[in-house]
Parts: sequence; C-alpha cells; structure tokens
Amino acid sequence: MVVPSDSVLRRITDARAAQFYDSKHLVSKALQAQMLAHGVTGQDYYVKDEYVWDAAAVYPAGMRWENGSAKPDFVGAPIVEVSERMVAYLK
Repeated sequence: MVVPSDSVLRRITDARAAQFYDSKHLVSKALQAQMLAHGVTGQDYYVKDEYVWDAAAVYPAGMRWENGSAKPDFVGAPIVEVSERMVAYLK
C-alpha cells in the first residue's frame, strides 16, 4: 500500500481542509455515485478507471451526505483547469 508522504499532505494548509488517506477509495466511490445519480455530465473528466480523481466538488453549506442525496453545486476537473472558477464560485 502506498501512503502519501508528509510533504504531499502539507500542500494544503487551509485550516478548514481535512486530509486523510482512503486506501479503499470509499470516498471516491461515494462521490462517483452521487455525480451519476444527479446527472453530473462529463464523467470522463471526473472518473478514471473506477475512481474519481483530480476533481473538485463543492456542496451547499450544511449539506449532509445521507442516503446518497447530496448534490454538488459545483463540480470541475481537472483541478488545474477549474481552480480559478472554483475560487470565484466560493466568493
């Protein structure tokens, strides 16, 4: 099993961000299911093989992931191409 190094985990310094290593890709699978359930288009950009990768999803404040009902207000990928749009969305 490959675990991210400390230098990789230090890339995001915002105190609001939480980082963890999901070796079984459970979060990725849940995110993919939500995107598909809510008709988020462009799956080829968000899903590589069976995992969501290099994607950003922003959910409304207070949204809870219960029974797959959460729907992102903003989705984009790859991150390098959507980061400015995401920052503008968050303002």
